[in-house]
Amino acid sequence: MNTVERMVEEIRAEIANGEELEAIKDRSGEFIDSYLPIYNNQIVEEWQAMPSDYDNRGSAELGHLEHEINIINLMSLDLYLYYSDLFNEAVEEVEESLELATVEAIKEGAN
Repeated sequence: MNTVERMVEEIRAEIANGEELEAIKDRSGEFIDSYLPIYNNQIVEEWQAMPSDYDNRGSAELGHLEHEINIINLMSLDLYLYYSDLFNEAVEEVEESLELATVEAIKEGAN
């Protein structure tokens, strides 16, 4: 199971527990933070595994959030953007499935 699929499953589980999709989107930062590695070796491994399109984007788009700028902090910013995009992709997938379910329910109700 890839990261987007794990995120989709987690979002669906929260919806099944009564959480609204908008509330999940509102706390996207917390959701994304839960996927970010905290140990330097994991940050380096995940940064190397992510698509190169994200290399050095974090500092360019988010600025330097840390007082101390080092390579690990810069990699973490890139990973944050990467996981943000994955989260948005997962949310879109869940929204599409909810819309399809709604359309199907309306069709069944009309018959």
